[in-house]
Amino acid sequence: MGGRLPLTSTGVGLVLLAFAPPAVQEQAIAAYAAEHGEDDIRTPADLRRVLAEVRRGDHAVGHRSRPWQVSTVAAPVRDGGEVVAALSVVAPGTGSPNPAYGPAVRATARAISRRLVEDGGRTMPVEAVHGHR
Repeated sequence: MGGRLPLTSTGVGLVLLAFAPPAVQEQAIAAYAAEHGEDDIRTPADLRRVLAEVRRGDHAVGHRSRPWQVSTVAAPVRDGGEVVAALSVVAPGTGSPNPAYGPAVRATARAISRRLVEDGGRTMPVEAVHGHR
């Protein structure tokens, strides 16, 4: 979408926050303040509930009306047991995302996770990260 949004406004952000260390989650929950309260996360208690649902279901599903009307499904990408990234589909719309997106996003995230493990995880020479190979 090309914009900057808070973690709590995107499926990827919710997945990353749900699997972040507890101290990070608590800081985000304590600081949470919905600007207009028209979406499904209006209070810190709502955020806590949604993060628990993401962990339980191993994916995030949502819709947002600000700044764009979109629906999203996101799933965690793991390196072994650790969540290192998230993958999502974002589509225009005001309602729930197409039900077929959920299984597709989760399967793709699992495939990427398996490949990370097969390839030895996130190990990459520092020179390659900084473009000095």
